[in-house]
Amino acid sequence: MGVSGRLLRYASARPRSLLVAVPHGTRARLLAEAELARRGWRPAGTPASADLLVVCGSPEKSLARAVETIWADTPCPRARVELRDDLRPEQVADALDGAVSRLADGPAQRRDAAERVRHQARRDRGGVHGHGPEHGRQEHEDRHAVDGHGDGNGHGHGAGDGNGHKNGNGHGNGDRDGNGHGNGDRDGMGGPGGLRMAGRGADRDGLTLDRLHVPLGPVLPDWPAGLVVETVLQGDVIQRARVRISGGSGVARFWDAPWLAALAGRHVTRGAAARRRAASHLDSLGRLLAVSGWDSSATRARRLRDRLLWERPDDGLARDFARFARRVRRSRPLRWMLRGLGTVDASHGPAVRVRGDVVARMERWLAGTEAALGELDDRSRLADDEGPRGPVGERPSESLLAVLPTLLAGAELAAARLIVASLDPDLDQVPSAYEVLHA
Repeated sequence: MGVSGRLLRYASARPRSLLVAVPHGTRARLLAEAELARRGWRPAGTPASADLLVVCGSPEKSLARAVETIWADTPCPRARVELRDDLRPEQVADALDGAVSRLADGPAQRRDAAERVRHQARRDRGGVHGHGPEHGRQEHEDRHAVDGHGDGNGHGHGAGDGNGHKNGNGHGNGDRDGNGHGNGDRDGMGGPGGLRMAGRGADRDGLTLDRLHVPLGPVLPDWPAGLVVETVLQGDVIQRARVRISGGSGVARFWDAPWLAALAGRHVTRGAAARRRAASHLDSLGRLLAVSGWDSSATRARRLRDRLLWERPDDGLARDFARFARRVRRSRPLRWMLRGLGTVDASHGPAVRVRGDVVARMERWLAGTEAALGELDDRSRLADDEGPRGPVGERPSESLLAVLPTLLAGAELAAARLIVASLDPDLDQVPSAYEVLHA
């Protein structure tokens, strides 16, 4: 074995992993996160820094194209793992072991790199930037959907107008103003490399600034599975937002499973439902703390979540959670950062039951976890007439998505990530064709 082979084997032992969460793949995501944490593998924030792509669930169409774009942007040496939602924990471990072996396989990695060079040459000859065949334009569209240069409406045979329509001759109203109207005809050669040029418009201070169309998602660290928020930005301030979902092919609803099982007539104890509810709150807390930049506390929240889901709860669980909750509640910088963001009140409608700002929602998760931990030993039966009152019960996620564009309008981009994390909609509940327009 030469020096390059030894270095490859050494680097492949602890790869940096980029996890892609897919709607209805929640169980696979949780198992993957638990196994990655057990191995001490660090997460990757971008495809460029990743060695391993872990796809949790079965993505459909638009999300599958986004995954392929992410894979194309992952540098060699690289490996890819696809986890179905029905896998057992030991199968997840075996899949990751196989990925390590592929990363350490020098000849296979060199063949992969050579194939990427040939593929890039074919793309260049085909004219990806709007001058060549249709498949090149589709690939260009998919890349925009991930890396933030497009509006998500695409430009297949021609650039889309502000409402997502296309004409037949390859020309369209490729840009739009804040009201969704086209502001100039342009073809695929209207901008550098076929990219859309920024429009201009007045901001909240009356200044005329560039207006950029930037989608957030569907593949971002600590982001709800399959969520896409298409934004119109001026500077780092969101002027308008639209929400849509890139879905998965499954039907499982992991967090609601105990309540749905009770509705189906199966015996479910209240303690089992309380365990699932507490784990859901800890999962949401971990996402919010990670987006806030407090990685150590995010790791603690996820470790407590994994103990609830995959291990037998012990006497120390409540004590460890109390210590974690006390630390979170006493953090003045965290409360200063989150206070006043994304406030929901009665004006947003009775369907939205989460009131208050991000701090209030965080406190609700902490209090809900405390209450659920006190019910773990309850062996009474969960009544089948109670309805799905799980951690995200009664399908409230659609109401959360409906209010999201209003909360994001006027927010800075960093604050928008915190607002989305504090709502944490469960897209397993929502049809993949769901879309919210902010008029």
